[in-house]
Amino acid sequence: MSLRIHRGRIAQHKHDQLLREYLKQNLNELIQQKELIIDGRVKTQITTLDLPTLRYGEEATVLAQGQGGAGQGPGRGAGRDGGDEEVQALGGLLGGDHHGRELRVELDFDEFVRLAQEVLIDEIQLPPLHTVGRAGEVETDEMPELDDLDRIGLRPDLNLEETMLHSLLRSVRERGVLDYDVDVRQDGWYFVEDPVQYRNHRSLEVYVLDISGSMRGEYLALVRKTIFVLWYYLERRYPTNLRRYIVFQDAAAEKTRDDFFCVESSGGTHISSGFEKAVELLEGATEYDKFLFLFSDGETSSGDFDVAKRRYEDALSRFDLICYGHVNPGSRGIGGFSEYVQETARKYPNATFANLVDVGTIGAAMVDFLTFLTQERSDGHAGRLRTDH
Repeated sequence: MSLRIHRGRIAQHKHDQLLREYLKQNLNELIQQKELIIDGRVKTQITTLDLPTLRYGEEATVLAQGQGGAGQGPGRGAGRDGGDEEVQALGGLLGGDHHGRELRVELDFDEFVRLAQEVLIDEIQLPPLHTVGRAGEVETDEMPELDDLDRIGLRPDLNLEETMLHSLLRSVRERGVLDYDVDVRQDGWYFVEDPVQYRNHRSLEVYVLDISGSMRGEYLALVRKTIFVLWYYLERRYPTNLRRYIVFQDAAAEKTRDDFFCVESSGGTHISSGFEKAVELLEGATEYDKFLFLFSDGETSSGDFDVAKRRYEDALSRFDLICYGHVNPGSRGIGGFSEYVQETARKYPNATFANLVDVGTIGAAMVDFLTFLTQERSDGHAGRLRTDH
């Protein structure tokens, strides 16, 4: 019996080992980059070689032409069956005199997050999860049938017919014109699972980040590490994760995922604007478990404190859980708006407060979060906490 050696798998395994070791040593520095994502990828400092790549085909440029076998013209070579072949090149450098130039390894963002999660879960010594948890009503591992409609959903599940019809009606109502002017933010309808049949199957996660001048370097590293660990557990608890991203300084704005991880820190801090924008994004969300994760150093601008208190209390009545992360890498005393939240969170079952100093405190925050998920799963229905207060 012959033994087959899968050199490709061995190389991939070795590659992943090297990446994990690199991230263990350099994650903190890498994750602090102002522009973490560029064109959907994360640049590392690992180098590799740009090796020659040979291809066969008509569209690529010919690498080299030489004399083939007897009776064949230039650039021809005899194949195994005597047929004609052309050697082609696509990318890379020529062999022979060159060993290839060094390239920086770039990771797809999702792959970077997966590796970072492995490093963080091991470092914090949190329990790993291997399967998607269910809330008791769902017995199958199959994804639910999308047999209902909702105003909030994932772009691949867009119901084009309903969306176009809603756009047409809106154009007639607002402009008196029988024409299509589709804006998915206003007109979008999405296929979703029947909420009666599949409860607690979807999460709506709103991530709100203070980008005032002080939120950079170690502050950003703590925030991003916390978010990655949150994703690890949320993705195993919910088969469908709808994520929205908000940044705020003097005003708040919704951002794409890539823009959220490429922030420019500047300006003042109006925490109230972050809470207000987060509540706006709940419009149309019905059968979702709704989570708000807000990260700030708590130094809100003068005159915003009372407004921020009202916005926070309003958000508590709208979200199933609000996690407030006080970003505090210097382990200073807790003051300002963060001190208010720390005291208030003790009074509400759907509020948590985390003093994020280092990875150890991220672990403590995750224990609180996992406790909530465990209680929510045993109760078995969405929105249960809003009935408690």
